[in-house]
Formats: sequence, C-alpha cells, structure tokens
Amino acid sequence: MSALLDSANLDLASTPGLPPVAPVAPAPSHAPPPPAAIPTAQQARVLDGVHTEVFVQIYADRILVIVTQLGRIGCLIQVSPPPSSIPAPPPSAPAVPSGATPSSATSILSSLPPPHPSTVLSPLFGVPPNAHLASLHDLYAAQIGAIVFRRFGGGGGGDMLMSGGSGGVGSSSRPVVVGLGLKPGLDSSAPEEEAEELGLSERDKVTFAAVMEMVIECLA
Repeated sequence: MSALLDSANLDLASTPGLPPVAPVAPAPSHAPPPPAAIPTAQQARVLDGVHTEVFVQIYADRILVIVTQLGRIGCLIQVSPPPSSIPAPPPSAPAVPSGATPSSATSILSSLPPPHPSTVLSPLFGVPPNAHLASLHDLYAAQIGAIVFRRFGGGGGGDMLMSGGSGGVGSSSRPVVVGLGLKPGLDSSAPEEEAEELGLSERDKVTFAAVMEMVIECLA
C-alpha cells in the first residue's frame, strides 16, 4: 500500500498544478482494553419454602447488596457508615436459656457484628406495605451495612470482591445500598416471647439469620 501511495505521489508531483496526496495514517495495531468487570457475587437458597436470592456488586463509590424473595426490589435503602472516630459497640450474643443447645440461627446471630448506633439509613425509593415489614427492612439494612463495613474496613482479604478495585476510594467509607424484596409472612401464631428478640418471630429470625449468612458468603 505504501509503495502504491509513493508511486501516486510521484505521478502527481510530476503533473503541474496538482498537490501531492498526503499519506494515509496507519490504523492502530491494538484496540483499547475492555472496561473492567464489576466484581459480583450471588447466592440462592430456598428458605422456609421461599426462593431467596442475595446479589452483591462492588462499585468504586458504593456497595450494592440485593436481597429478594419476589424476583424484584420493593425498597432501596442507603446505609451510610458511621464516622471512624466513633468506636464500634461491643458484640452481644443472643441469650440462650440455661441447658438449651443453641440453634443454627442463634449461632449465626451471635457471630454478627452489631450495627453501629450512628449508622444512617436513608430510604431511596419504595415504601413497605406494613409496619412489620418496615421494621424488618430497617433491621436487614442496618445488619447488612454492619457486615459490609466490618468486612471492608478490616483491611484484609484477597478474594474477588475485596480485590475488585476501589478506584482510590477508601473501602470503609463507601455507603452500602441495600435493595429489599421480602415476602410478607408474619407468623402471628408464634408466642410473644419468641418475637421479643430482635423484634422477630421464630420464622423471621431463622430467615434473617440465613440471609445474613448468604451475605457473608458473598463477601467471603
């Protein structure tokens, strides 16, 4: 091609009144690299007969956690981290009656970091259909935020999500956006004493513990 262009330029140069043809710039030999994939993790289980999915994506400025039993998001809540100057509250394990064996749900709940009292929950869209679900949404969002803040504020880990690239933003300073689509199912037949702990019925407590375990597995 270059030889043909040189020959054409010589011919044109020998023709009076015609300027030479400029050579064509060569095409770049390497295409630009594709954008980096967003670090993503997902878990799915059947909890109390309900298909439940947890989906986590790590962005440079936010961390997205979706929990749905409906195949869609009903409400979106942003959980803002507390100031680093305020110490975290000490962990507290759920009480187990004397002589009783802790259940799997109780064991999971006892290992969860307590939400910081200075954590701010900001509804972005969606309104829970009843007071019970509104309370559950706040509980889920605050606890998921506490799990993510502990996981990303610890400075360790070499897994996919932790090494996904924070774009220069301090990982512990990123807010968590929690999308929730929980299936209504208040167990009104549960004894009152079972609903006292964390404001949950026994059924709610087991589902809550399993979902938190799924979130932890997505971040592991």
